[in-house]
Amino acid sequence: MIGGAGSLELAPGVVRADHDELLHAALDELGLPREYTAAVRGHREALDVLRTSNRLWTYFSPGERTGRFRLGGDQPVLDADGQSRISAEDAAVALVDEAELPRHVQRRFTVGY
Repeated sequence: MIGGAGSLELAPGVVRADHDELLHAALDELGLPREYTAAVRGHREALDVLRTSNRLWTYFSPGERTGRFRLGGDQPVLDADGQSRISAEDAAVALVDEAELPRHVQRRFTVGY
């Protein structure tokens, strides 16, 4: 399941979705209406249901979209620390960009910070 980042722990036991002040600040920063609070908490509740179920499950909370990533070919794109990182949002943007304007036909490409 793909869910929101609001269910991630900011510190051990501190979840943004559980605190109005933290959640509203995050929504305000993203320019989203506070009515989204219900959706964020719904994702948190869905995670709780999964945790108590007897099903095999995986829940993915993507990272933050930066809009600033670099394209690469066959080698990973590394940051200053030698790490290859990309958020789900930025990866999605790179894929949609490629679908709309193919620049890597018959070639592999990658993205990273």
